[in-house]
Formats: sequence, structure tokens, C-alpha cells
Amino acid sequence: MLVNFESIRSGVIIQLLYERTKKPLVPIEQALITLIFSLVIGGFGCGKKALPVAPKCLVPKAVNDLKATVIKGKVLLHWTIPDSNTDGSKLTDLAGFKVFRSKAPFDPKPCPGCPKSFEELADIEYRDSPPKSVSIVNKTMELADKNLRYRTIYTYKVLSYNSEGVFSEDSNYAEISWDVSPLSKEDK
Repeated sequence: MLVNFESIRSGVIIQLLYERTKKPLVPIEQALITLIFSLVIGGFGCGKKALPVAPKCLVPKAVNDLKATVIKGKVLLHWTIPDSNTDGSKLTDLAGFKVFRSKAPFDPKPCPGCPKSFEELADIEYRDSPPKSVSIVNKTMELADKNLRYRTIYTYKVLSYNSEGVFSEDSNYAEISWDVSPLSKEDK
């Protein structure tokens, strides 16, 4: 059973007016009193009348300067640690980074327009002490990837995330073609 609270409140007001004057109200008076009461209560009710708004979700800015270089038999990835959210506010709750890697063989040549299949390479917690394969130098993260195979194309991307578990967009891609180095004259 649905109850119309406006009608109940109006009925209480009408009853109070009847008790006070001891004479019954004419239907037009009842309607007028109900209308006035509804306008007063409806117009000055509590709360702001508007559509509900979802809470603001802060998203870390994406890494945009991921680079990969080959040094001493490993790939060294480095990127600048983001310091702001996508809305321009200061990033105060950076929790870490997820590094992903895609592998493709030299032969057959991978499809140029096909999407890459990435696997998680590392989950770096920023607040704790970083793992041995990671270092932080002048607001730059560095990660070494030593698990490499010859004749393979490696593509890397990084996502940062905050303490709420909200991830940034993908970083730029950094790609390395890992091949056997040519033999020098001394090695022949």
C-alpha cells in the first residue's frame, strides 16, 4: 500500500485548523490549504535538488616517456615517475607500476596491424623498497629485463596505479629487437 506523506501532512494541518475554529472546512478551503502547504514544504525542503553526481575518481597520468635501451645483455627500461593526476591535481597516493611485455618472433613477421598480446613482467610497489631489478634515480624508474631470447621483438608498456587500485592509461610503447650480435674478427 502506497502512502502519500504530503496528503497525511496536509490532513494533519486541516485537522489542526478544524480543532482551532471548530467549524468544518469547505472543500475549496481544504484544497487551498493543501496547495499552500505543499508549496511551502516542497519549495523549501531540505537538501539540494539536482541529479546525483558520482564521486570524483582520481586517475594517475599515464607515463609518456618510456624508453628501452640494451646494456650488457639486458634491456633497461626507464621512465619518469608521474606527479599529477589526469585532472591536473597533484598525485599524492601513487602506489606502484605494472610493467607489461609483448614477445614476437622475427620470422614469420608479425602482422603489422594486429594487436599485441602483453603479459605482466613486473609489479613494482612504489611505497615499499623496490626490488633489486628496479632503481629510482632523479624521479626516474629503471627496470632491467634479463630474461630475453634471441631473434625476438620485445615491446614494453607501463601503467601506474594509485592506492585505490585505479590504473592510468597505457604508456607509450618501447620496442627492442633482440638478435644475435655479429661475430667480430677475433671470434671467427
